[in-house]
Amino acid sequence: MNIAITNSLKEKSINQYIIYIACAFVFCINVSEKISTILLILFFAGSLVNIKKFSLAQFKKVSVIFVLFFVFLIINLFVEEDFLFKTIEKKLSLLILPIAFAIVYVDKKALYQVCLWFIYGVIFACLLNLLEPFVNDFNWTTFEFAEVKQKVFFKNHNWLNHFYSLHFPNFLDRSYYSIYLNFAIAVVWYLLDWKMKHKIAAILFFLIHIFLSNSLIGLLGLGVLFVVFVVSLRKTYLLLLIPVLIGVVLLFSPRLREYIAEFWLYLTEPDKIPGDFLGNRWRMWTSSIELIKEAPWFGYGKEGFDVAFNDVLHKNVGWSRYLLTQVGFNAHNQYMQFWGEIGILGVIIYIIAFIRFIVQAIKNKLNVKFLKLTFILLIILFSFSETVINRYIGISFFTFFYCFFQVNSSLDTENC
Repeated sequence: MNIAITNSLKEKSINQYIIYIACAFVFCINVSEKISTILLILFFAGSLVNIKKFSLAQFKKVSVIFVLFFVFLIINLFVEEDFLFKTIEKKLSLLILPIAFAIVYVDKKALYQVCLWFIYGVIFACLLNLLEPFVNDFNWTTFEFAEVKQKVFFKNHNWLNHFYSLHFPNFLDRSYYSIYLNFAIAVVWYLLDWKMKHKIAAILFFLIHIFLSNSLIGLLGLGVLFVVFVVSLRKTYLLLLIPVLIGVVLLFSPRLREYIAEFWLYLTEPDKIPGDFLGNRWRMWTSSIELIKEAPWFGYGKEGFDVAFNDVLHKNVGWSRYLLTQVGFNAHNQYMQFWGEIGILGVIIYIIAFIRFIVQAIKNKLNVKFLKLTFILLIILFSFSETVINRYIGISFFTFFYCFFQVNSSLDTENC
């Protein structure tokens, strides 16, 4: 037994075992926050074991993320009166992943392995997601689902609704879940070497779950997928299929039908536009803008912005202090969130990260270019409605795949 293990270790490089950990991480990120956090730490620790392989060239490709972390840290140290470790704890991915990916060698095989296991994880998460209503909301006596309205439990932030889970962290927010699904569709279409019938089956399976999640940002993500798909085929006439796509989405999504009806009403009768148009999102955006105007250069720091944000919401909207404290609202816009926390410099660096990624993606050839563009365009869109670099399920997903795609040696133009 010992001899077999020794021989296995000799046959496989340290780098290969690090890639195995990466595969496990992207699989579990769809299911368990705790397990994926442990795997992320193991991924970083494993890379340090191979520190002699550190590549300055690879680090430069992801250095903007590293810089973003230190700007966040320095400005918080400067503006926060009582600096707390938890202020940077959730942002550690911005520090450790650029270092790890400056060490790890990601070739074409590793690219395929990691993306494949991400797809397996999404499929597994979807199955758990379908199972959850039968466990929690199904009456086995009458063989009917209990009518469950959306509820908020302030102690643990659980949103209870059919078809997204109460028990698995990533399903507590439909927006994050639907972005994972959109990216999974792109991976299946552009990268995997499955038979076409298997690709179509997987994409339809993911589409069903996007409709079930009933997330507006997830449905808008389908537009990103469609535009990149049309560009990749270089057939302009396919743009005519956009109305067909919208029609299909409308058939499956009652929520989007409501948005379309409201939009048409406000377009034809502007006097009926309510003061709280876009609901809570509008309240949060206007409150964020109010705070940004007061501290545009360096912001308030993470904790300072949270406190000021709650104060503004309490004053402008009238929400109770208890609600604001328990739920922990944020700007629901990553650009505004950075601006409020660390000032204009944070927003500029975040945008530079996108620009650098897009520029490098354009230099690539064939399908991988469009996979990378799909990923970054989804993040850009998502950042208008959510705070990506605020919650673990967003920051770990964004930072991992950003660095993973940037350093992949098989994506360089001369190697495609």
